[in-house]
Amino acid sequence: MKRKFSTIIVIAISGLMLFGCAQSKGDIAAQPDQNGNPAGIVLAGADQQKNITIEDVKAIELYDLDGKLVKDDFKKDEIVKAFNDSMIDDTSFIEMIAGYRMVITLKDDGKITITSYGDETRVVAMVRDTTYHLISPELAKILLGK
Repeated sequence: MKRKFSTIIVIAISGLMLFGCAQSKGDIAAQPDQNGNPAGIVLAGADQQKNITIEDVKAIELYDLDGKLVKDDFKKDEIVKAFNDSMIDDTSFIEMIAGYRMVITLKDDGKITITSYGDETRVVAMVRDTTYHLISPELAKILLGK
C-alpha cells in the first residue's frame, strides 16, 4: 500500500509540473519572421554591432565537418549582405554542427565563424566574443550545401 501511495504522489506531482509549464492563452508567443517561422525578439542595437563592410573582409572560406576546405571563391558582397541583413533570433538552438562551417577572415585578422545546426533558415555566428543565433536563409542554404 505504501508503494502505491508514493507512486500516485510522483505521478500527481509530475502532472502538476507539466500543467504548470503548458502555454496559456495569456502567454506572449514569438512573432513569425518573413518566412512565417517563429522568431525571437531582435535586441535593439545588436544588429548594428555585428555588421561588417566588404572592405573589412580579407577571405571567406567554407569547410566541411572534417575541417577540409570546400570552397573559397565567394562573392564578398553577397555574403556580407546576407550576414548584415540577418536578424538576431533570441530563441534557443541546438548545439550541434550539421553541414558546413564558414569562416570570414577580416583584415584585422579577426574571424567570424558561421555554423549550421541543420536548420534551413537559421545559423549560429561567433563574432569576436559574442555568439549570435541568426535568421538568414541565404547563409543557411550555403552551409547545408543547397
